[in-house]
Amino acid sequence: MIEALKQQVKHTPVTMGLFTVTTVVFIFELIASHGQTDNARFLVAVGAKWGPDIAHNQAYWRLLTPVFLHAGIMHIVTNMLTLWFVGPIAEHAFGSWRFLMLYAFGGIVGNIFSYLLSPLAISVGASSALFAMFAGLILYGVRYRDNPTIRAQGATFLLFVVLNLFSGLLAPTIDLWGHIGGLIGGMMSTVMLGFVGKSGQYALSMRLTMCAVTMLLLILTIYAGGSVS
Repeated sequence: MIEALKQQVKHTPVTMGLFTVTTVVFIFELIASHGQTDNARFLVAVGAKWGPDIAHNQAYWRLLTPVFLHAGIMHIVTNMLTLWFVGPIAEHAFGSWRFLMLYAFGGIVGNIFSYLLSPLAISVGASSALFAMFAGLILYGVRYRDNPTIRAQGATFLLFVVLNLFSGLLAPTIDLWGHIGGLIGGMMSTVMLGFVGKSGQYALSMRLTMCAVTMLLLILTIYAGGSVS
């Protein structure tokens, strides 16, 4: 088992690094909150997405820190199991550094969407980054659709995403805008960075378009403060 773990660290260092960091952060949450990791006041204090602070104090770091925070045992267990099993697939498809960029970029874009469209919601969790990961793997299935295994894998992830978005409509505690934003951020990142190898690169015009959309999102984020009470 130890040898298998060493091999996983060797071949998927970003997945294992993200898993480790997120788990350590949650242990800190447990200790600091005395087990009350779902307490709203505590979550805001440690870095949750909270629109008023972002708008009035330019606390833009709150667009990234929620990716590493979780509200409750089941919340982190669900997300980390997803990362543990699907992360290596994504890291293999993108390569380590692209996968890290995808995860971070998708998480931030997800929180930007949540900030712009649901600014008063207190949001935490790796879900936005995980939805970005799924978006990337769906596009991977489209890009390499001639490979039946990859195509089937992409179709499976697409079904998973659709079912999760539908269930999110029925659960008011789920940050649906964060999930949708994560999907969009994952697609944007995938087009800009591509997959492993030259065949995985998208056309320059598509990459430049996604860069322009990224700039527009940043401008909207900076100038959205006046609409947040």
